[in-house]
Amino acid sequence: TMKKVHKAINKNIRMLLIIAATTVVALAVLLMLIAGNEERNQIPTDPTKTSETKESEAPTDVNETTVPTQEQGVSQQAQLLYDARVEDINDSASVAKLLETVDLRKNMANYQVTLMVKESPKSMVITFDKTISAAEQQAFDEKMQKYAEQILALTKGADQVQWVYTVKGEDGKKEERNVYLDAQRAKELLKNDVTKYGASAKAVQNLLDQQNRKDVR
Repeated sequence: TMKKVHKAINKNIRMLLIIAATTVVALAVLLMLIAGNEERNQIPTDPTKTSETKESEAPTDVNETTVPTQEQGVSQQAQLLYDARVEDINDSASVAKLLETVDLRKNMANYQVTLMVKESPKSMVITFDKTISAAEQQAFDEKMQKYAEQILALTKGADQVQWVYTVKGEDGKKEERNVYLDAQRAKELLKNDVTKYGASAKAVQNLLDQQNRKDVR
């Protein structure tokens, strides 16, 4: 009888152990499922793990950080020029930024700039590292005149822009040529006060449009 009792107890213990083991496994699986669900629930809030979130947010980020605010009917070029305007000709860093925005190096030639601001007229002297033939002289000056108009419009306190370069004659002799555009001459050419073209991005756009119409003629 005692043997039967022992057998029954052993049998019951084994069943309890099996049930306990099964319960532990079930709990482990349940915990994994819960953890998995929590992980899945958290994923959408982390933009580094979800490509969909990245894609949906990307256009907003681009609009906010890389595209400047532009008025209607204003080109990106006009907006960039207006944003680079110089509030004081004595501010050499601002002058350098404006000339980079105009992109004289690409559009004309390598250059150095000197600010002559101690006495009137206050001038910006741009010396180009360029030698051209006498035949190219007129086209070079006409092209530079456009950029000089933009610079005068966008530089507060500037009375004139000078540009200097080298001309090689037919006889091979080289001579330095110095040309300038002042506010009065710019007014005659544009039929308007040049400084008014620096009042807003729209005004800069009007200047660019006027210059483009001249090019077409």
